[in-house]
Amino acid sequence: MAAVSDELHYNPYAFATHDDPYATYRRMRDEAPAYWNPELKFWALSRFDDVLEAFRDFDTFSSAGGVALENRRPVNRQMDEFSQMIELDPPDHTLFRKLVSRVFTGRKVNDMESSIRAIVNGYIDTVIEAGEGDLVADITGPFPMDVISEILGIPVGDRTELRTSADKILIRNDGSMEIPHEAAEGMFELLAYFTNDLLTRSPGDGRGLISDLLELEVDGRALTESELLGFCVLFVIAGHETTTKMVANTIELLSHHTDQRDRLVADLSLAPHAIEEVLRFHNSTQYMHRTLTRDIEMHGQQMHEGDSVLLHIGAANHDEREFGPTAEQFDIDRRPDRHLGFGYGAHFCLGAALARMEGKVAIEEIHRRMPDYTVDHQAKQRFHSGNVTGWTSLPIAFTPGPKEATS
Repeated sequence: MAAVSDELHYNPYAFATHDDPYATYRRMRDEAPAYWNPELKFWALSRFDDVLEAFRDFDTFSSAGGVALENRRPVNRQMDEFSQMIELDPPDHTLFRKLVSRVFTGRKVNDMESSIRAIVNGYIDTVIEAGEGDLVADITGPFPMDVISEILGIPVGDRTELRTSADKILIRNDGSMEIPHEAAEGMFELLAYFTNDLLTRSPGDGRGLISDLLELEVDGRALTESELLGFCVLFVIAGHETTTKMVANTIELLSHHTDQRDRLVADLSLAPHAIEEVLRFHNSTQYMHRTLTRDIEMHGQQMHEGDSVLLHIGAANHDEREFGPTAEQFDIDRRPDRHLGFGYGAHFCLGAALARMEGKVAIEEIHRRMPDYTVDHQAKQRFHSGNVTGWTSLPIAFTPGPKEATS
């Protein structure tokens, strides 16, 4: 009888891997810290120090070839439809980042806390009397879109449509790097929406960040339509999808660790620590794609200019070399000096302060108002993508409570 092959194989699109990828990540760190996938033709770095250094070294590990594996392209070729800040390297990236960074400062975000809390509680009100609901469909799906839409100046009546389009964009087929028709359709819908939306705006009309962008200049020139569309698409996808997944991931994890959930219920000040541990332990963004700009050697492997490299956040954040012997345990009492949940260096997530605030507020309110929730683990449905992990459906039940309507 032939021996069963135990060859290490990692395909970020394989649905079978998504339920528990961490055993594979451990093998990558231990057996192949510079892992090569010959079918999909990419390298993956999985040790914390390697991923950290690659984030720092943007001259070698370039974002200009796309930040998702399925969207990779030569670093000297831009997208035809739109240009995204996240796919630029310094100094161009630095210039664009400065244009919008003031909107996402800690002070600005702190000023938004009460409005975020009102939005979250409005969605909790829709299910609180019933004592059951779908956490994703009813709460964690819609509220981040409302928050980012308020910032951008998107009308209330358009937000459900935009969320539907944004949800489509990250969908992938089992094992395949090819972008499915539904995902392409979602992107076309977003681009069409914002192309039309920009025609209705004028500089300084007070309708939010999108209108403010019309006033900005880069090297003495106005932003091009491609650049404006890039900002709009980036803010909607990053401002909605990652936060939606992060909060649902938190509740799903805490439902397996009820002792930690109960401690959080008793002390809501632990909410930021719970969010931080989720960002480390099961981050909604599992990797970022980079393109090599020169030949290098790592862990005895020769890597070549133009090669694709995955900076594997999910694997690096479980590295016992950085987080010690309990690295693969979920613990809201952990206080790591650093993790890679928001990336690192020049491309550290621009919206990190906002995501942390949204997560903190949502976790506080969910545990204040529905503290005894249970998750139906038989009925929950996983979201399948290449580099984003989360849930499309997370049914919960809890003791009914009263609405807290706000004006």
